[in-house]
Amino acid sequence: METMRGPHWLILRKKYLLAILGLLFILLALWGLSGRMAPEPQVAPEQLLAEALEKTATSKSFRYQVEARLGQDGLLSQVEGERQAPDRIHLKGTMYNSPVEFIQVGGKTYMRDLWTKKWLTLEGNRLAQSELFVAEFNPLGFLKFKDVVGVHYLGKEKLKEGQMLVLECHPLLENSYLEQKYTDYYCKLWLDPENHRIRQVVLEGKEPGNKTGFLVSLKLWDFDREMNINPPV
Repeated sequence: METMRGPHWLILRKKYLLAILGLLFILLALWGLSGRMAPEPQVAPEQLLAEALEKTATSKSFRYQVEARLGQDGLLSQVEGERQAPDRIHLKGTMYNSPVEFIQVGGKTYMRDLWTKKWLTLEGNRLAQSELFVAEFNPLGFLKFKDVVGVHYLGKEKLKEGQMLVLECHPLLENSYLEQKYTDYYCKLWLDPENHRIRQVVLEGKEPGNKTGFLVSLKLWDFDREMNINPPV
């Protein structure tokens, strides 16, 4: 004869099922968390920075958003753009409180006229190569360092794109205009933990009196994607 199973057995079975479900929930939570956590870098901060600068600079293409300021309030430019190596650029935004749009293809730079909306052709690419517009036309230009001191790994920080590795350093810039005008540069970088490319940068230069004189914020994405940058028609 089959033994009768009373209410005590039902209570034990419910507790057993709840314990299993609770354990599964914890395991799933830990699995999901581990998928979002960035792995710890296995190299020295100086080596990690050098790798990030090289991998980012040698990307075939990328999209970017850059904001340049003088002091805390003086907005110089705020543009979004896309760049395809070796010499194709399309950017749009505001510079010196005026709307701008440029396209550079090879040795020609095209500028949209503010009033007629027609494209003007500028022979040569001296505008794009000017040190005054390095942040807008070549946002990686101000990441060319002659030397770097005080490289530190700050841990991980979550951006909209996910967990990032964070570095800080005090660079000496190759840009002669910025190097002469401001001093004591500080740079903070957010790196993709998968490929160590730079995803976000803040670069700050000081004026005499330890005041913020120059501030650039940069975001990068869509590395090595196909870009359709052609002369305007």
